Formats: sequence, structure tokens, C-alpha cells
Amino acid sequence: MAGVVSGQTVDPRPTATTAPDGARDLGIAPFLSPGGQIDWHYRKPGWQTGDASNIAPMRVVRDDERGLVAWLAAGSLLEGMGAPDGQRIRTVALDQRWLVERTRIVEEWWGNGVLRIAPTGTPWSVWLFWSDATGTDWVFDGWYVNLENAHQRTGSATHSSDHVLDVEIDASGEVRLKDEDELEAAIEQGRISADEAEQITRHADAAIGAFHGGHWAFAQEWVDWRPDPAWTIPQLSDLPR
Repeated sequence: MAGVVSGQTVDPRPTATTAPDGARDLGIAPFLSPGGQIDWHYRKPGWQTGDASNIAPMRVVRDDERGLVAWLAAGSLLEGMGAPDGQRIRTVALDQRWLVERTRIVEEWWGNGVLRIAPTGTPWSVWLFWSDATGTDWVFDGWYVNLENAHQRTGSATHSSDHVLDVEIDASGEVRLKDEDELEAAIEQGRISADEAEQITRHADAAIGAFHGGHWAFAQEWVDWRPDPAWTIPQLSDLPR
């Protein structure tokens, strides 16, 4: 069902859903408690059992009717989509990136921790980055809006499908689109249709409008938020596919 965000009508899932049967929409109980583990999945449209996916084990910060907030700690092991030679998929030339077979790889999150916020019924999540996360005075680097299907939940997992195009907003509020060339290549290589890409571009405009409109995912409280120092790094589960 389409929704309205910042005055614009948006389809929360413009590409095929990828969650397991019986999944429920984000924002519907039961909810996980703060500090619990949640596995954040990205699967390609039309994902089948055995296909590669992206999985990040994370700590729940908040899980309720408004959406999910979770913390990806530095040093976390993630499951990713690799090229046939086992390297990261982004090493593949752009004109072949959505044509090559994807393999399952495991890699360590190399940067500082990232706070991810997935609002209920919204075709994007908001990621907060810090360029320096040492001591008490962290240096906020900005927001990354990952355009994606609205999340669906199963147990201690959340599921979505990435939409290639993204929005970057630096700490001063300057906004720019990211990976427009990749979106064009994804259309040419059959990863998404032209109609889906048109919807995704509208979602980018709506997300930018949400930022300027003061949506709760961009609130100062999240810039000021810090993880519980007692939290350990969640473990990547060897889940059946």
C-alpha cells in the first residue's frame, strides 16, 4: 500500500519483496528489547534460497511502532555478496556488475560504528556516520540515506532490498545524490526496470524532503546518541539459505 512522506506519494516496496513467508511489516509487535541482536538483511529482488545476500548482525537501540533503530559496531563480521573470484562485488566493472554470479563472502566492517534507522513503511533507511568515534567527543560526518524496500520482519531479523541509488547529506546539511551511474547500469542489465527506477528517483526526492521537513530519523538525539559500552559485538549467524 502506498503512503505519503513529506507530501509525496511513495510505494514502500517498488521492487519485489524478498522477506520469508509470514513476515510482518516493520512497526508491528512483537518487538525486540534494546541491546538484543537483530540481523539486518538485504536481498536482491526475486531472491531464492541459496542466493547470496548482505547480512549485518546489529544491536537493537529501539524497536517500536515508529520503526527500528540499530547499531552496527566497528569490527563486526558481515555476510556480503562477492564476485565469482571472491572479491567484493564493487570491484566488478560497472558494465558487468549486475550480470555476474554473486557468491557469499564474509568481511569485517572496517569503519567506525554506524547507527541505522528504518522508519515504518518508508522505502529508505537513514544511516549516521562519525569520522571520529573515540573518546566522548565524537565527530559527526553526516547522514547516508539508503533507498530500499520498506522493511519486513521475522523473529530477530529484518529484510529489505537495496535500490542502488542513495542520498548523502553532510553534517552541514548539503545534499547530493549518489550512484546515479549505477542506477542507470542496473536498468540496462535488468536488475530493476525503468518504471521501478523512476519510483526510486521519486523516493530520493521524498527522502530529501523528509530531511528538510524534520523527520524524526534525522533528529539531533541520534547525532548525540552513543552505544552502551557494555555491548559486545554480535556474532554473524551461519543461517540456512
